[in-house]
Amino acid sequence: MRRRSVRALAALSLLGLSACSVSAAEPSAPAGALTVWLMADSAPPGVVAEVNKQFQTLHPGVRVTVQTIAWSGRATRWEAGMASATPPDVVEMGNSDVVAYAVGGKLTDLSGRDFENSETWLAGLREAGTSSGKLYGVPYYGGARVVIYRKDLWQRAGLGQPPGTVAELRADALRLMAANPAPDFSGLSLPGRYQYAGLSFVFDAGGSIATQRDGKWVGALSTAKSVTGLQNWLSLATAVSRVPADADETTNVDQLGTGRAAMVIGQGSTAAQVAQKYPQLGEQLGVFPLPGVSGPAPVFLGGSNLVVPKTTQRTALAAEWIKLITGTQYEGLLGQSGLVPNSSALSTMVGGITAVELAAAQHSWFTPASPRWSAVDNANIVQNMFQSIRSGWVTPAAAAATADEKITQLLNSTG
Repeated sequence: MRRRSVRALAALSLLGLSACSVSAAEPSAPAGALTVWLMADSAPPGVVAEVNKQFQTLHPGVRVTVQTIAWSGRATRWEAGMASATPPDVVEMGNSDVVAYAVGGKLTDLSGRDFENSETWLAGLREAGTSSGKLYGVPYYGGARVVIYRKDLWQRAGLGQPPGTVAELRADALRLMAANPAPDFSGLSLPGRYQYAGLSFVFDAGGSIATQRDGKWVGALSTAKSVTGLQNWLSLATAVSRVPADADETTNVDQLGTGRAAMVIGQGSTAAQVAQKYPQLGEQLGVFPLPGVSGPAPVFLGGSNLVVPKTTQRTALAAEWIKLITGTQYEGLLGQSGLVPNSSALSTMVGGITAVELAAAQHSWFTPASPRWSAVDNANIVQNMFQSIRSGWVTPAAAAATADEKITQLLNSTG
């Protein structure tokens, strides 16, 4: 899932290291090398360089080479690399990618290996790297949704502590709208096609996207609990959001930056993007966990996992490199760079926005663990459902029933 380049680059000054400390990729790795493929704009190069330095000290004669892969076209690169005579030994994958490759028999089962803090890994990251009860992707880092708000607008409306329930969130948003009566002003921006925000209300009500029954996937958005969550979302959006039904989360930065919204739901990187585009607001941005009906709402946890291709001849070394970078020492540095570390046990090693994200990530949800989920996502089924509900074209129950039919069909398709 999405990374955050702004904070990753900022981490270089924090660590006092240079991006050039990561060695360039080679066409073919020599016998004494470990080849690692990491994704663009993920971990700070300085952190990776320190990991490689320590790893090479622990394993004399083994040189680590790192290649950066663009997110666009990543599947083609991965497929070609894993099928080549010199496959990568470690690959970073978005946590929505792992299951498909695991089911396809292309990843090494890492179950039973000793990884630090594995008992306290964030549930969303663990689930994303697990298939049929076996571990294929080791949690690397995450990015949780939180509420980002404008402190200046907050204070102008006379508000105090952040809300702890959705009822309090609604009341605060209405007070913000009363203090800012412009017809296009949102107390809380809830774009109609922003499924990652909307689905949190479904999970908060005890619902889900899809479940497995007798070996088959069945859409679950039209169950009673899920529909309650959709109704809760619609009620809040109708009352406090003036963002169009056909908008998505890409509107968040400008909504907040131009003062057309007092609050948005986004990853911590959204705050960094606002501060970069609207520098005068850097000190005016605050964050708090998304409230649910009776406490923190479950939030979508994006991020990355590290996998070992089945075609590598260096499985043990690859697992050792993964163990090192995902351990406490380097996860702490990732946290200081603005990435959410992989374990709830590392809360004392992060601060600011990242600390709030890590707290929110402890109440997280993830998409169904099906290798066919990308087909659902690419078809925009959930996004279309939310837009149709927000537009008033159909009731939440009817929209969910249509979505479930399509989800069930695609998740069980072999094509």
